[in-house]
This record gives sequence, structure tokens and C-alpha cells, in this order.
Amino acid sequence: MKLTFEEYQARQIVRVHRHVDGPWFWTRYSAHPYVGCRSGCSFCYLRSADYLGKRNPDTFDTLIQVKTNVVEQLHAELSRLPRDVLACGDWQQPAETRYRLSRRMLEVALELAFPVFVVERSPLLERDLDLLAAIGRRTWACVVISFSNLSPQLKDAFEPRSPGLRRRLRCMERLASAGILVGASLMPIIPFVGDDEAHLDEAIRMTAAHGGSFVLGAGMSMSGAQATLTWEAAARLDPRLPERWRTLYGEEPDGTPRSSAPREHQARLGRQVRDLCERHGLHSRMPRYVPAGPLAVNRWIAEQLFLKCWELDLELASPSRVWAYRKAAWTVDALPHSVADIHRRTRAGLQQLPDVDDAVARDIEHWLAEWPAQSRQRVRAVGPAAFGPLFESSTENP
Repeated sequence: MKLTFEEYQARQIVRVHRHVDGPWFWTRYSAHPYVGCRSGCSFCYLRSADYLGKRNPDTFDTLIQVKTNVVEQLHAELSRLPRDVLACGDWQQPAETRYRLSRRMLEVALELAFPVFVVERSPLLERDLDLLAAIGRRTWACVVISFSNLSPQLKDAFEPRSPGLRRRLRCMERLASAGILVGASLMPIIPFVGDDEAHLDEAIRMTAAHGGSFVLGAGMSMSGAQATLTWEAAARLDPRLPERWRTLYGEEPDGTPRSSAPREHQARLGRQVRDLCERHGLHSRMPRYVPAGPLAVNRWIAEQLFLKCWELDLELASPSRVWAYRKAAWTVDALPHSVADIHRRTRAGLQQLPDVDDAVARDIEHWLAEWPAQSRQRVRAVGPAAFGPLFESSTENP
């Protein structure tokens, strides 16, 4: 398939998310230099209209739109924003080999002291190890190497043009050796062919062997063009697989498959990944970057609330209970004053916060008792690699 590059000037580069992405990647901002991807993995959710806009999804892997003003625009926009974790870059080839925009975006993040998060399938990321290490020393840097599993057969079926799996593991090892916080993203975990214990154990065991500190895992969602290509790939791999998926996912009233597997299936996967991580000495969540300052306690308490949401989901708790903790996490994260000070002034202060009920308030009170010890802890060590600085001195941008 012929590859075409289309250069253009983007009006806005940084996407400011309404809420931090907890308890997954903990990002508040995202900025990427390209639209479209040559790898063209069938299950990639970026084929959706939210990402491609009005573009024909069939051109996702044949037309790469290049934001030629991304570096200058990124500098201008970040200069006006409070510092928080920025998901940035896209190391796909041959676009990045040709334009080198992702490296220049890291240079901007380093200059402005923004913590950086990268999720990537391409080992080309190794080229910029020096910048990632420098960002990590100045603020915080975290990289998640993405792969669904380590099966060559499944890779050939669903992502034949993506970079090699062993090359991704070697990239992880080099990042870890440079002192960069690194983990794995098993997304998506493919139903019935990639979600058994053997596949998951291999991926998690090899993550530990290559210096990873954590593993995140999630099931496969399907909608639109993404779903069509994924179902076609499944039929080529095993003609019986689409019918098994149809039974698992169920159908919408119009007869089309639902975009997500049932909650019970997702919870089972989460528990499976969590238990295997414990077996191999890894975390099943990644740590949140918490900079020093009077609101550090808010970020840490919000992190605990988000983690509670995840635990409740794995236990199949009532959706209303999960939602209660999620709303409380958003509330605490957005507070302009220290939640510890609010509690110190009056015990009833916590219950007076929006979306904080009595049960949630009791949990917050318990975590606040742990806060002094947490605030003195500067490193979270996991296995051979350290999570890196938990608290860094920083000031907000003027």
C-alpha cells in the first residue's frame, strides 16, 4: 500500500482533559504530531471519528497527516498551562524518521519542565533515551511499551506491520537500564486467543525480565472500522472465532455486536493480570506523578480514590459505588486548598465536600493518617528498577 504524507498547520496541539486519566496513565494533557499510523493494527481504536475526524478510516494507515507547526505551537500552549503530566509524541516509522517531531516535542517538555508520559509500540523510541532520562531527572518521565501479547501468530493476524515484539522488549530493557520508569500495556487483550493464563503469564514474566515495573491490561473494544477489520482478522485466524466473539459481546438492538465485552469479562481479566503481576513481583497499576507543594496531598488522596474505583470494578461492586469513589476522586483532585487542612479544621469538613459521602470520607480520613509517612517517601522501588522520585520540587508556570 502506497504511503502518503500530508503536511498542515494545526490550530491547537495540546488537548486538555477534563479529568486526569486515573487510575490508568494519570495524564492531564496530550499532544501528538501525526494523524494516522503506518502500522495499521486492526484493533487500533484510533480509527474512530474522535481521532480521525471526517477522514475516511480506510486511509488510517496510508495517509499520515503531519502537524508541521507542532513544536512551536506546543511551546506556546504549554507555556500558558499549569505543569502536569503530558502524553506526547509518536515514534512511528517512517514518519518520525523523516520529520523527527517527537524528539523536538521532548525538547520542549524538558525546557518547560513538564513531566512526560509515553505509550509506544515502536523501538525507535530508544533514539531519544537521552532526552527521556533528562526529563526524568528534572521532573518525571514514564514509558509504557505496548503489546497485546508475545505470540508471533497473533501479531501476524492482527498487527502484521507493527514493530517486532522482541525489539519492543529490548527497548524496554534499555529504558529501564537508563533509570526510566517503564512498564507494559497489554492492550487489547484479545478474547479466547490471547486471554488465557499462558499468554498473559508469558507477557508479564517477560516484562519483569526486561526491567518493567508494572503491567496494565485491558480487554478489547470494537466499533466502526476498527471492529470490521478486527472481525475480518479473527476470521482469517480461526473461522470459529467471530461467532465466539459474537456470543461474548452480545448484540445491540439493530443486530450489530456491542463495542465492549461484559463487565464480568473485563473484571476477570483485571483480576488475572493483577494476580500474575503479584506472582512476578510487579505492580498492576502505574504510580502517579505527585509534585511537591501544598496540593501534593490532594493528588495522592485522589490517586487512592481512583485505585479504589479499580478495585471495586474488579470485585464487581455496584456501579453506583464505583461512581461514588470516582466523583470523589475528581472533587479532591480539583480542590484549590489542601484536603488535609480542610480535615484538620473540622472533622465534618470532608463530608461537606461535593460528592464525598460518609463511607468515602472515612477512607479519606484513613489515608490522611498515612500521608505523613508517604510525604517523606521519595522513591517507590519495585524489583530491580525504582519507580523514581515520588515528589519533586517544582513551581507552576507563570
